[in-house]
Amino acid sequence: MANKRPHAAIDTPTPNSTTKPAPASAVDNDDDDPIDPSDELTFIALGGGNEVGRSCHIVQYKGKTAMLDAGIHPAYDGLAALPFYDEFDLSTVDVLLITQ
Repeated sequence: MANKRPHAAIDTPTPNSTTKPAPASAVDNDDDDPIDPSDELTFIALGGGNEVGRSCHIVQYKGKTAMLDAGIHPAYDGLAALPFYDEFDLSTVDVLLITQ
């Protein structure tokens, strides 16, 4: 059986390729136009950021706030099982999306 190469991204050159990445000057970096503050996306992990369970994330964009999930931690009981809701003003949440 022949050795198989791991799959590579389409744009990834092979080791024998002469394709070189574009120089930084050729990339469109328009530093004179700052990002509009209304285009800023904020992501806050209230739970589940580095653990299994207690999944709860806040996404803010264009003046809207979405909460993604509101799970519990399977190893804890009572309030300790809940995401850290006290770290965020829940009255500002526009929509709650439950994924599972």
